[in-house]
Amino acid sequence: MVKILVVEDELYARESLIKQIREYDTRGQFRIWQASNGEEGEALFKEHRPELVMTDIRMPKMDGLKLLENIREEDTRTQVVIISAYSDFEYARQALTHGASDYLLKPIENEALGQCLDKFMQKNRNEKKEALITGQDIVTQFIANSIRKERYSGFVEESMFRKVYYAYQITTVRFKDKKPERQDFLAEIEGIYGSAFWSQFRFLEMDFDIWTLVTVPDQRNSFFWRKLCKLMSEKGYPVSMGVSEAYTEAGKVRGAFREAREALKYKIYGEGIFFAEKIKKESLPVYYISKAMENAFQEALQNGNEKGLETLIRTLFYEIEELGMVKAECLEMLYSKVTILFYQAIEENLQEEEAIERTHAGILRFSSLDDMERFLLNISRNICRMKGKPEGGNRKEIVDVLTDYALEYYNQDISLKELAERVLFMNQDYLSHLFAEKKGISFSVFLRQIRMEHARELLERENFSVTEVALMTGYNDTSQFIRFFKQETGMTPKKYRTYVREQREENF
Repeated sequence: MVKILVVEDELYARESLIKQIREYDTRGQFRIWQASNGEEGEALFKEHRPELVMTDIRMPKMDGLKLLENIREEDTRTQVVIISAYSDFEYARQALTHGASDYLLKPIENEALGQCLDKFMQKNRNEKKEALITGQDIVTQFIANSIRKERYSGFVEESMFRKVYYAYQITTVRFKDKKPERQDFLAEIEGIYGSAFWSQFRFLEMDFDIWTLVTVPDQRNSFFWRKLCKLMSEKGYPVSMGVSEAYTEAGKVRGAFREAREALKYKIYGEGIFFAEKIKKESLPVYYISKAMENAFQEALQNGNEKGLETLIRTLFYEIEELGMVKAECLEMLYSKVTILFYQAIEENLQEEEAIERTHAGILRFSSLDDMERFLLNISRNICRMKGKPEGGNRKEIVDVLTDYALEYYNQDISLKELAERVLFMNQDYLSHLFAEKKGISFSVFLRQIRMEHARELLERENFSVTEVALMTGYNDTSQFIRFFKQETGMTPKKYRTYVREQREENF
């Protein structure tokens, strides 16, 4: 509902305006309060917090200008429309300079009122969209706090949540590779679901590249999600979703999110939509790493036995594939167990609790079982090769790996975090310190220098646009590329190209 407050001391004028507003409101979206003077209007404003206040200027006890001033002290978002007679027009102009959204002249024509309300509704919709997209509205904040905290209590926030959701479902979303812009993603949902999307959906961006949607349960949701997945894939954004069961209690938001995230883990068997309710009903086989296999892993890691580790890892995945689709929680336990063994092989004094903490992203990072197998094989090889070196050589080889990786993949979206997790399987802070110690600069600065060197070469020799050069040197954000280039060279890419060409002409 859209809340409107009408403040007018003349009874006939007040009732006439309310009648005109109701005639405009063909969809029954408005809830209207009325007051006969500014003081009464201010009290109603504080109690109900309307999105729109329509107030006359000249009234007893408190006039419209004073009411506007008091409203603006408390709330800058509420739209205030000033109503005035022709003789009060200068007051109306004064009101506009003090933050009034619009003004109407008496007698109020239906066309003028319609245009005023159209403008208000459009702005109101845009503000609500922006709040939903950025997570600033009170309901989204309640959901986010409930997910992040074991016990969250916010009476006002929970009350607002209950008003929006008599029941709810949580859907977790993860894209295979790159993600679309969130505005584009939400626009696609709105195109499928309709205008009700902005009142019945909430969007959050959680950790581990997971987008989260909270929706009102609807039999059509399954159809909507499938259509959305198809559209996203067609646009180059393959996506998978995990959907919780429906809940009515606000206190179960955290559990519903975890349920949806657990369902999402089944994307390791292929892209699609995974419903928690359906998964619970299926009798999937289980798989656990045996103690003998665990001991064999430890021995191979201690001895730096690369071939032995490869055989063990391939055996694990062969046994899993023989069973078919095993429970995702078993894959999660397997991944945790093996990676903990890896971590402890690198850092012998590492406590198991800390090793577990480092595996928090879990199997959600993988697009398939083959992807998970390749990842573990790659890490096992790196560990064995480093364990085969003396301490000094080990440290040097790590820096060499980082250097070579930056030189080869500078044109891709890489980071030290990615290298730590997916290539060297080591602590990011440790790698950062080690690289800076050996090179004298941080990895990010080293990578930027390589990118800028290639950018200068492209600008000097080729006719690529600045955006194309940015993409070819690893920057998806052109403005960020321009900023870094200017920091490095003292001029923008465009000016640099012009400067180089002018220098060549002078030399000829």
